[in-house]
Amino acid sequence: MRKGRFVSVLAVVTAGIVALPAAAATVPFLEDFTADSANWYNADSSAVLDWVASGGPDGSSFAQTTFNFVSTPTGTDTTILRAQASLGSSGSAFAGDYLTEGVSEFKIYVRHTAPEPLTFFMRFSGPANFPGAAAVNFVPVPPNTWTEISIPIIASNPQFVTFEGSDFNTVFSNVGNLQLGVSTPASLGEVDNDIVFQVDKAELVAGTPVPATSEWGLIAMTLVGCIGGTVVFRRGLA
Repeated sequence: MRKGRFVSVLAVVTAGIVALPAAAATVPFLEDFTADSANWYNADSSAVLDWVASGGPDGSSFAQTTFNFVSTPTGTDTTILRAQASLGSSGSAFAGDYLTEGVSEFKIYVRHTAPEPLTFFMRFSGPANFPGAAAVNFVPVPPNTWTEISIPIIASNPQFVTFEGSDFNTVFSNVGNLQLGVSTPASLGEVDNDIVFQVDKAELVAGTPVPATSEWGLIAMTLVGCIGGTVVFRRGLA
């Protein structure tokens, strides 16, 4: 991980932000994309994800999108797809106060067709899309393999690499947007190549958050050390 690979664009959205009341998340909740793509959208919110009737982790339906990194430099962390209350994603089931509603974990299955393993992240933010919490799945996801990403919703989770100048409680007391993205490897950076990204079984889990394991902590400290302790995040705007 290189210093500066997370590049913040905070100034773009700080002006004119209005605090919006928290919705009520559905907990527990599982988005299985049973009938359609549930209003989950691509990177720039221009189109809903494609729906595929079979072939998911359990053989059933899933959703997917295609992303081309031709305009994305190596090392850039970029949003690939999004689920947002403003877009009606999953009937806004993922939007709300995760703290009072007892959300302990967010999980999602991902699969991709890149030529090498990719490092995924999830970003959680309020309805105004700022501030947000970026959580990195430090273990790269291999290509062409359904892989579950798990993010315990707990302040001590070392997967959370930034709260964009805010804090855990502020972000998770009013979640409105979910954004899934990856770090761009050299094999994809500014290369004209369509990569398919697939998702299934996005889930809010209820219960007591499970503390991060010592292995996660060691990985996080190692990676942060490699970039001099500086972690900022470039995200897609709503």
